Amino acid sequence: MATKLNLRKAAALNTVLQDMLKNLEVVTTIDLNEFQDPATAIATANALVFANDSRRNDVLMSIYSIRSMIGVQNTVSGVNSRLSHIAYIDKRIHQLESMVNGAEKLSDIAVIQGKLDKIKTRPADSRVGLYGHTDEVRTGVLTTEQIENIRGVVRDLRKQKSTLNDEILELNIKTELELTPDVEAVLAREGLS
Repeated sequence: MATKLNLRKAAALNTVLQDMLKNLEVVTTIDLNEFQDPATAIATANALVFANDSRRNDVLMSIYSIRSMIGVQNTVSGVNSRLSHIAYIDKRIHQLESMVNGAEKLSDIAVIQGKLDKIKTRPADSRVGLYGHTDEVRTGVLTTEQIENIRGVVRDLRKQKSTLNDEILELNIKTELELTPDVEAVLAREGLS
């Protein structure tokens, strides 16, 4: 009977295999001393090179086989589409927060108009820029209500993201993949089954 793993365990298994792969060395040189038979030592080292490389290839094949199965199941189960939606939400939250964080609020229109009228009626020979006088009035364009509405949208997006993360967690636990016989054989040889 084929081994079935949920997506979460399959990802954890892949991490274990990747760590194992980092420690599988193929040494292609040998240091000989005067007490060794060179032909025997070289033949043994040569056989070990190919045995370790074969083992390394088997572990690598297993990693990518499991990775491929995880990818297929992530697509079929809807994990990928949820992850894409979360990525969109993260970017949208960033856009909205950068729009309102530190944003100047719209000043009272009467105050703005008064300042502009003062600029218009200022004597022509007065020096622009002296003591903070300018020919412009700066104001934010968003009302307090609009800023609060945008912050409400951000809160709603965070709730959606939390819900999607919960759904992904559930899918990672209940979605299963079936290991191939080749992968099962490698896992058995490596003591991971």
